[in-house]
Amino acid sequence: MDNNTYIFNFTFTPKKLSEARKQVQKRYEDIDLLTASQISGMRLPKLLELIRRTPEAEIEALALQLKKTDIMVLLYQFPHNTESNDTQKKINLLISHRYNSMIGNYVWGIFQHDYQNIFVHDLLRRFFAVERFDFLSINNDAMIKRLTDALTNKSGVAHGLVHLFMDGNMKTEQLLKTIKIKSESPIEDFIMYQMLRECLKKDDVIRRDGESFICQLLDRYPMHQYQNIIKIYLEARDHEHFHPKILEQAIIRLHDPRERMADWAFLSESAFNEVNRWLLEIELKKFFEGDTNRRFEYWKKYFHYISNVVQLKGRNDPKVAFIYFNEFVVVEFGDMGASYFYHKRGFDRFILSQTTGTEFAGKSTRVKESLLKITDKIRNGESLFINRLRHIGPYETWTAKFTHHMQEYLDGYYDYSE
Repeated sequence: MDNNTYIFNFTFTPKKLSEARKQVQKRYEDIDLLTASQISGMRLPKLLELIRRTPEAEIEALALQLKKTDIMVLLYQFPHNTESNDTQKKINLLISHRYNSMIGNYVWGIFQHDYQNIFVHDLLRRFFAVERFDFLSINNDAMIKRLTDALTNKSGVAHGLVHLFMDGNMKTEQLLKTIKIKSESPIEDFIMYQMLRECLKKDDVIRRDGESFICQLLDRYPMHQYQNIIKIYLEARDHEHFHPKILEQAIIRLHDPRERMADWAFLSESAFNEVNRWLLEIELKKFFEGDTNRRFEYWKKYFHYISNVVQLKGRNDPKVAFIYFNEFVVVEFGDMGASYFYHKRGFDRFILSQTTGTEFAGKSTRVKESLLKITDKIRNGESLFINRLRHIGPYETWTAKFTHHMQEYLDGYYDYSE
């Protein structure tokens, strides 16, 4: 043999021919269904009577005798819910004996609108046994195995498909296209809702599909359904494991819980508190953005003790944050300086109250800032100023000083001094 002889493998895929075949098939499918719809009223009663009186053992022979139009008439009115179980079973046997990809695709469409019907489930299982859903054009053995599991799920095909979407690595959008689930169909709505209810306790599906896609799904549901789903999500996590886009959507739909607490009444108390902590963290993070002394990093350790954060947002207002603890308030300024500690009752009465008046609004930024730095220990018989601590030196130095004081203040001992 000549060592210079080569054997080449050649394959040919007629893509244009395949596309033309699909277009022609689709055109004649529509014609068949149109014909079936036109003659259904006249032909269907006779067909059903014929099926009723035909023994099950002879259904295959009957299937081979019937015209294609007769099969289309049966499909056009499928499922035949008014018939007995025995007759519906024989109809399924008959149609499955005349299975082709067009029929499979049509019944798959019926299922997507009538996904709870057991006889639709039965017919799909028979189709799968014949050709493994060739109308879906799936060549992946792993996907075929997963479809098999979905079809044989004890709770029904619809619940089986929910597990198909929950457990795989393929993104939901791609899987919907792969198994030809129609957008906004009842089965798509059922699968997505159940998937969210089951999967939002963990992060797997969120990592797979992305926060933006999950938000798109959540946005389609009316308020009562949305609350059912977001409740599952929120009560399964603490604030450090919330996903920003999902929480931002929740705040838009349900409003800020610090302003409209009633809109969040469906949540457990602990989950509600975690949402508030998340909001506090976001607010303080933005306030301390760009801060070189890492003040946010320090106050973050006290989020479980912080009850509220208030910022002034009026014209000429200084950049300032009032950080509320149970019995005292810490005033932090945007520009590096000192933190001012006040008794909560005195602060609200003598400092916070003045920020809402017209006189305060008309003052300059510098004057406003000075009015927030009152150092009177007692005013009108009310305890007010506690201490002033500066953020001086390395992070470990000033935070150690702050921590010593915070431990005493949280225990209610306000006369502490190093």
